[in-house]
Amino acid sequence: MNGVRVLNIFQYEVFLMVVESGSFTKTGEKLGLSQSGVSHNVSTLETELGIVLLRRNRNGISLTDAGERVIPHIRQIIHHAKLLEQEAALIQGIEVGSIKIGTFSSFSSRILPGLIRTFINKYPGIQIELYEGGYDDIKDWIASGTIGIGFLTLPTREFDTIHLLKDKLFVLVHENHRLNTMKLVHVKSIHNESFIMPKAGCDVLIKRILRENNVHPNVIFEIKDNSTIISMVQEGLGITILPEMILPKNIPNTKVIPLETDLYREIGIAIKSIKQASPSSKKFVEISKEYFK
Repeated sequence: MNGVRVLNIFQYEVFLMVVESGSFTKTGEKLGLSQSGVSHNVSTLETELGIVLLRRNRNGISLTDAGERVIPHIRQIIHHAKLLEQEAALIQGIEVGSIKIGTFSSFSSRILPGLIRTFINKYPGIQIELYEGGYDDIKDWIASGTIGIGFLTLPTREFDTIHLLKDKLFVLVHENHRLNTMKLVHVKSIHNESFIMPKAGCDVLIKRILRENNVHPNVIFEIKDNSTIISMVQEGLGITILPEMILPKNIPNTKVIPLETDLYREIGIAIKSIKQASPSSKKFVEISKEYFK
C-alpha cells in the first residue's frame, strides 16, 4: 500500500511523552527504557511517517512545523486506543484505565487528596496522573488533549462543565488597617485602598466584582503566588481579596473579614466532551459529583 504504515501505539506514546516531559531521559525513566531506546522509538516513528517531528539541540527538544501539525492526531490516536482498551476491559467486567487530571494548587492541597482517595477505594485499577498549573494552563491542556479532566473556576464556555462547590471570598487586611475592626466589609469600602491583586485566575472574578460595584482600588501589585500576596498584607503593604480555600488557618498580624454580600468563586470539572470521554473519566466525574453533594 502506498502511504503511511500502521504504527505501534507504543511509538506514539513514547513520542508524546518526550514532547510533554521535554526530555528523552525522563521519558526513559518513566517507561523503563534506555535513552537510546527512547531515541530509537522516536526515530522509527519519524522514518515510518517520512517526516522529522523533533528538533534536537543544546537547549533541549522542540517540535518541528510537521510535528506541530501531526501531534493533535497522535493525541487522538492514543486517546481512542485507550478508549478501546477500557471498553474491552469493561465488557470483561474489569475496571481498568487511566485518567490525566489538571488542577490548581489550592484545590490540590485542600480538596483533591480526599476525592482521589474516595475514587481509588472504589476503582483501584484506574491510574491517575496529575498536572498542576494555573487556569490558563489547565484550559490549554484540556483543549490539546494533554489531560482528560480539569478543575477550573466556572463558568467557562469552551468545555462541558459540572459544578462541584462554591469557595467564599474574604478580605485580608493588616491588623492595624482601618478596616480591621469590621465584622463585614462592603466592596465599596475598598475604593481607593492600596490593593494587591491576585493573578492566578481569581483576578477575573475580583475585577468583575469591583467593576460591577464601580469600585476602583489603588492596585499596587498584581501577584500570582498566593503566599507572596499574604506576606505583603502581613507587612501592611495593602489589602487583598482571596478565596477561603487559599487562606491558611492562622495568619499572624492580619484579619480575615467576610464581605457584606456573600461572594464566591464557583469550582467545577471541565471536560472537552462528556459524551466522548473515556469510561474512566466518566467514572471520575460521577464520583466527584457524589463527593460534593
